Amino acid sequence: MSSNIPDAATIEQWSISFVSKLIDQPAERINPNVELERLGLDSATAVALIMSLEERLDIELMPELLFDYPTIASLSQHLASRVASGAERSA
Repeated sequence: MSSNIPDAATIEQWSISFVSKLIDQPAERINPNVELERLGLDSATAVALIMSLEERLDIELMPELLFDYPTIASLSQHLASRVASGAERSA
């Protein structure tokens, strides 16, 4: 597997940084296991996160994904597996 494929930890760290800027909180205060809604994201900021991840990972994402994966940690795990499986198919 290529080393340029982001793993869950890399996606999680990037997402924490992105969310911290969106809600104007230090990254250290963002708990990746807390639901995004409880962190202070509304629907518009949640969509901004999804759109940025979509662009960063070069995969199509639907905002509804956050209903199934409501935390940064769960979303990152899911996205890492999608990116990895997509890379395996294209190899």
